Amino acid sequence: MTADGFLNQRQRHPVAMAAAIAINLGAVTALMLAKTGVVVIPPGAIPLIPITEPPPPEPAKDTQPETKQPEPAPFVPPRQVPSQPAGERPLIDSTPSLPPLGGTGTGETVIQPRVEPTPTPAPNPVMVDAVPVPSAMRDFQPPYPPQLLRTGVEGKAVVRVLIGADGRVKQVAIISADDPLFADATERQALRKWRFRPATRDGLAVESWKQMTVRFEIRS
Repeated sequence: MTADGFLNQRQRHPVAMAAAIAINLGAVTALMLAKTGVVVIPPGAIPLIPITEPPPPEPAKDTQPETKQPEPAPFVPPRQVPSQPAGERPLIDSTPSLPPLGGTGTGETVIQPRVEPTPTPAPNPVMVDAVPVPSAMRDFQPPYPPQLLRTGVEGKAVVRVLIGADGRVKQVAIISADDPLFADATERQALRKWRFRPATRDGLAVESWKQMTVRFEIRS
């Protein structure tokens, strides 16, 4: 190929010349950076990220407290038993051991709790009311007041009497009366003539109150 032909060819391909110059410059720059330790990433290349491995885990520390070992018990030499002379028998105490008084045989004193007896409820007393003596019933009716008898007035008197342990009336309380003369006649008759079998409590005579009604009627 002639010189004119080569020059003409170079003039015809300026792009090839620029590429050759860029390659040479890149080679020179790479050599210079390699000496300085700097790495240049060419355009369009994907950078590589170095992977650093984590350090190995440290061994786990024992968090439990140190157990204190018990101290060894002090050495106690065995008790020396005195030897018996030849031909003699050892003495043996044959007396049985008795437990302490008030104990259980183990040396402990047992105190028995005191049990209070359950009181037995007293039975209810047997009460019997006072009743008129049958032989004295004819004396229970008081005399008719003369004034009321002449006028033909009839009625009744209600009284409460306190009967003593001897069966006699000790007190008279007027509850109601159709006429004061009926009340007076009944009170006098009760204190003088009325007789009762007294009330009893468990068979014993006692005082008691009893209500009585006396009627005053005129019979033809």
